[in-house]
Amino acid sequence: MKAQREKMQLLVSQWQDSGVSQAEFARKNQHKLHGFRYWVSRLREKGGKEEDVPAFIRLNGFAPAQICIRYPNGVELLLPVQTPLVLLKGLIHVEARCSR
Repeated sequence: MKAQREKMQLLVSQWQDSGVSQAEFARKNQHKLHGFRYWVSRLREKGGKEEDVPAFIRLNGFAPAQICIRYPNGVELLLPVQTPLVLLKGLIHVEARCSR
């Protein structure tokens, strides 16, 4: 079991250095994704430092500029990303009431 743990520690370390997703790394190395994710979480629990095994990765350059609501009648509303959720919810419900 110790040999398996050491092997998986090496794989997790290689994944961290690769900059690719867990899914892509597992596929390229012919491992089942759920098994690889199990080892990532297990090593995190057993003393792996959080910075060694990140729970989230940063997606640079991905930020929506606006929110688009498309109604069935073809009308589109383009709203800023900062639009309050209460307003969005109201705009969605307006369409639901109008289509009855």
